Amino acid sequence: KCGNPNYYTQHCGLSFKMNINPYNINSYLDCRGIPLTKVPDEIGVSASAVIFDRYGHVLLQKRSDIAWWGLPGGKLEIGENFQNCVVREVKEETNLLVDPKKLITVYSDLSDYTAIEYPDGKLVQYITALFLCEKISGYLNLSNESTDIGYYDPNMFPDKTLFSAKLRVKHTQEFCKRNKGEFDVVKLEE
Repeated sequence: KCGNPNYYTQHCGLSFKMNINPYNINSYLDCRGIPLTKVPDEIGVSASAVIFDRYGHVLLQKRSDIAWWGLPGGKLEIGENFQNCVVREVKEETNLLVDPKKLITVYSDLSDYTAIEYPDGKLVQYITALFLCEKISGYLNLSNESTDIGYYDPNMFPDKTLFSAKLRVKHTQEFCKRNKGEFDVVKLEE
């Protein structure tokens, strides 16, 4: 049924169409703030982590593939759920063991900087689950996916910090303010 694109139209009266006008694609920005020049080539599914230290600073990594700063995270593997993905990706990329405390939101709209163009020219639009994570153990260590790593004041992120990372940190901070006491960022790592 799902393999037949006309099934739902024929049997349920539903029709599906792409919500992106390819002629207006440049009105969307990729995760670096660069206007898109084409419709994404594929959809990816991923999870990202916002990890605060005791001072309210956020863990960022400088990606080795595009040389921009972003949040730890990555693609979901087959059979994996979002929580397991974010724990695995953070461990692989930073050497930290984390506990995903709260799903903040799931991003899928291109207006939320969900697209990334890789060095090979492939443009991927990600569906990304964002988690507020608590550090359980470990010491920061670079992986082959990063050229630098560290905690940064959200008001003074490094140059070339992904627009997507800034937006996700902002949404996480707003969530923490609304839920003060239960999710006090200063108490997450003491």
